[in-house]
Amino acid sequence: MTIKSTFLASFLGLFLLTLAACGGPTVTPDTPPEILYGEDVCDQCNMIINDERYAAGLVVETEPGRYEHRIFDDIGDLLVYVKGQEDDLVIAAYYVHDYNSKEWIDGQTAYYIYSEELVTPMGFGLAAAAQQLEAETLAAEWNGSVLTLTELHERFTAGQTMMDAVHQHGQ
Repeated sequence: MTIKSTFLASFLGLFLLTLAACGGPTVTPDTPPEILYGEDVCDQCNMIINDERYAAGLVVETEPGRYEHRIFDDIGDLLVYVKGQEDDLVIAAYYVHDYNSKEWIDGQTAYYIYSEELVTPMGFGLAAAAQQLEAETLAAEWNGSVLTLTELHERFTAGQTMMDAVHQHGQ
């Protein structure tokens, strides 16, 4: 190889490596969102996400095999977003934070606490817990109730919870 072809091959290799690095992390249904608290904004209300205890996320399939995150400052905003997009949205995964540990947990198996006494970023009064006993303890502390994700969707759609589901901000 000549010096010119060696240089060209090295440059091309470096360029391709740089291009691959700029692609960002691959999103799969198994990857919870990465939120920059105090910087990232909610996909429903466009407010800055500050409190990880109430932050939530979705993994949506935008085309076969291609996934993107949607992030929210309040679990209630996630529900509003899903309700508004239900015909066009292919949800691959739900993610919420465990209220006490602040770790991402599977939103489909989480236990949700609803309480009018719980002050959340958008006023929906929802928090999540990984364990049922933890959720029951928090619900007792906040004079609230424990629900599953399915129950939340049903009650939210029927207007039976989260301030009778009349909280319409961001629409």
